[in-house]
Amino acid sequence: MGMRCSVVIPCFNGAELTAHCIESLLEQTGDHELEILLVDNASTDTTPSLANLHPCVRVLRQTTNLGFAGGVNVGLRAAQHEFVLIQNNDTRAATNLLTELHRALVSGPQIGAVAPVSNHVKGPARIPVGHTGRERDSRAQLAKDLALASPPLMDTDTLAGLCLLMRRATFAEIGLFDERFGHGNFEDDDLCLRLRLAGYRLVIARHAFLHHEGHATFRAMGLQIESEIVRRRAQFEAKWQADPAGQTLLAAARGDLAAAAAAARRARGAWPLWADADWHLARGCSLAGDIPGAAAHFAALLRACPFHSDAAVELILHRLASEPDVVPHNLLAWASNHCHLTDEHQLRLWKTLGLQAYRQRNWPAAIANLQQAAAIATNEGELHNLLGTALLEDNQLETAIAVFTRAIELDFPLAHTNRGIAHHRCGQVQEALLDLRIAHERLPDNAIARNNLAALEARVCQSAALQAPRRLDQRAASTRPTGSILTPEPASAIVNNSSTMRSMEALGTQPIA
Repeated sequence: MGMRCSVVIPCFNGAELTAHCIESLLEQTGDHELEILLVDNASTDTTPSLANLHPCVRVLRQTTNLGFAGGVNVGLRAAQHEFVLIQNNDTRAATNLLTELHRALVSGPQIGAVAPVSNHVKGPARIPVGHTGRERDSRAQLAKDLALASPPLMDTDTLAGLCLLMRRATFAEIGLFDERFGHGNFEDDDLCLRLRLAGYRLVIARHAFLHHEGHATFRAMGLQIESEIVRRRAQFEAKWQADPAGQTLLAAARGDLAAAAAAARRARGAWPLWADADWHLARGCSLAGDIPGAAAHFAALLRACPFHSDAAVELILHRLASEPDVVPHNLLAWASNHCHLTDEHQLRLWKTLGLQAYRQRNWPAAIANLQQAAAIATNEGELHNLLGTALLEDNQLETAIAVFTRAIELDFPLAHTNRGIAHHRCGQVQEALLDLRIAHERLPDNAIARNNLAALEARVCQSAALQAPRRLDQRAASTRPTGSILTPEPASAIVNNSSTMRSMEALGTQPIA
């Protein structure tokens, strides 16, 4: 079922880009009734003539440039339909954009705004497709590919104003865009914060695609995007610094998680519907060592925003931390089916599960999980080294050597000492000595590399001394087979370099008590 939708497009010059934008909207599938309100911010080109593209197009001519927020507000005041789409003029929509955005918006009563994925947008809505979607056929192919993505929705705490579908009634409740943000930047952050404080969900429709040229209006006006961002951020901070919710966000932005949690507790009293307070309270609990408390807050955020990928992953990691002997398979399956897990999310999960199994000396599970992680982080030498040590402990020596070799290629020198151990256990003494010497040379202060080399050199010398009388015997009995210089010792004879686990935790993997 289609919708009656007012499309608001603010623009300044760029008539050709705007024409492409309007044409892509006129090609939308679905039974949608549109009015396209083109807010002309005092353009000096042929923008006014775009009203001739279709009877549903109206040009709202302004005598001065009102900026993005001001231009959108002119369109919102003129809008007649129940639903409103705000869209940049330097964009081109896939033909199913409106259908997918509408489906997402009406799928839950607390969903206040929906945005598509795009090639040029901030946050998790960005997909790495470059300018593939500039042409209609390529946008159609992208839409076909995205239709296979599961799940189709993703909760987030902010959306870019690039393209937003909302109800007019929602604007009536929370207010229009704040025009103090001028030509653009942070007016969308401000709007999204007001939506979240009112208890609304913000959702990315992952089956909807919008191609974006990127900062076309800023370039046309000769503005420097970097300086504009600094200026608008200062305005955002000035507006919200006295509010406990704003104080929470500002503290979190500067990395002060304890202050953010304290402000979130105050914000919970002022804004009881603000679900994001649970995110900051959870991180505060985690910082204080209250892992069950953190898990409870992440679970609360998921109840309010059931497709919140970050909260789902953090909940799993904190459950693992509080119950190290339990793998929450049901929670893992639920997260995989209901939340869009990025490569970063999956990498953290597989690493943590791999480390958990490693500590429990469950080598098959450790290997399986670390292999999943290594398949994502193909260029992470430390991870490959850890996988190699699990293979080594499981006595898969040849495979371990290959994995250590990859870690060495990725310039992780500690892998030399572990590859040396694997060579030693295979009876390849000279290869083992070479690796251990390289490890000691590259890491002269590493005690494990130094001790391994000393232990092996001592054994080689001892074995050579023991072999000397045998050589005299061999001259008398030349038919006797020559023994190896050094037989492989048990794994405990040479210490594996397992400090990788500690250093991986320092890189952000959730420690498991």
